[in-house]
Amino acid sequence: MDIRRDLLDLPRALRETLEKGGPEYDKLVRQTRWGDGPLYVVASGAALAAGLAGAYAFETLVGLPTVVRGSADFHAYSLSALRPRSILLAIADSGESTDTLELLRAAKSRGATVLALTSDARGELAKEAEGVFLVRAGEEHSGSLKADVCRQAAACYLGFVAARALKRPHAHLRDLEEEFPKLPEHIEWALSQLSEAVRPFASELKSASRVYVAGGGFYHASALHGTTAMRKLAGTDACAFNALEPEIQHYGPRERGASVILLSGSHCRSKKRIHALAEGEMRAGTRILAVTDRNDPELSRRSALAILLPVLSEEVGSLVSLALLDWVAYHAGRERSGEKTRALTGQP
Repeated sequence: MDIRRDLLDLPRALRETLEKGGPEYDKLVRQTRWGDGPLYVVASGAALAAGLAGAYAFETLVGLPTVVRGSADFHAYSLSALRPRSILLAIADSGESTDTLELLRAAKSRGATVLALTSDARGELAKEAEGVFLVRAGEEHSGSLKADVCRQAAACYLGFVAARALKRPHAHLRDLEEEFPKLPEHIEWALSQLSEAVRPFASELKSASRVYVAGGGFYHASALHGTTAMRKLAGTDACAFNALEPEIQHYGPRERGASVILLSGSHCRSKKRIHALAEGEMRAGTRILAVTDRNDPELSRRSALAILLPVLSEEVGSLVSLALLDWVAYHAGRERSGEKTRALTGQP
């Protein structure tokens, strides 16, 4: 797979997913009897970050309690919680595991409504579901980073569509109405115009002994995905953590050569916790990198490197951050491959 071409095709795939998906999602949301919840979301592997982002969207925008589990975990421990008319949303990554398909069949036998968010309209998951929210990343790229970003964007967008269709009052709905259609444009700008900022980030990933990526809320979901891209493309020892969990507030010295990437934005609900985390890491001597927006100067000041994105809502801004992390990981992988080639050929 040509990773560069795949990532540069992301704006087109997102545009198609959002433009065609909007009316389809709205129709299916209106046809579904949602009740008072909870909404059960099952996702495994690369799709788990999308499931988490979707849960934040449904709880924040729709006000619907949401439970997120891996497929095997849900089957083993949570299946008995399903009742007739419970709603189970399955989010698929590149494959349709036996665990997920068995779970869907068991849920249907209990009278639950089964929905699916997938890029394969003809797959077994779609056949088992009573309704499908289609992600148009291309079936041939269902396991790609492009598909991962599209899936997470679709999960967030679904929460917005549900809030609008169900007439749930929320102060941000009007902003999201304007921002989601412009998401492909923002990502296209980030991939094409931030090369001068991406290169030093990529060099940092390449040389760091370990990279910690932290974010809260929607940015935590992006951090989870971003570390997967770093390990996959750059061979970086990377791990993500939730900036809102008190037990991970780590202000002691990290291992030598480690870096921390903090994801935030001026509209991020967990911004104060991110700033506190940055202050503590700075006192501990950790090298801090940040991805935020130009209205968040406090985080930029505390960072050795910072990439500044457009000022957007947390829901949409976190998705631009997600695509940018993939782009950084891709360039870090290229740098590392170039070094290996030069070492093997004896070039300086």
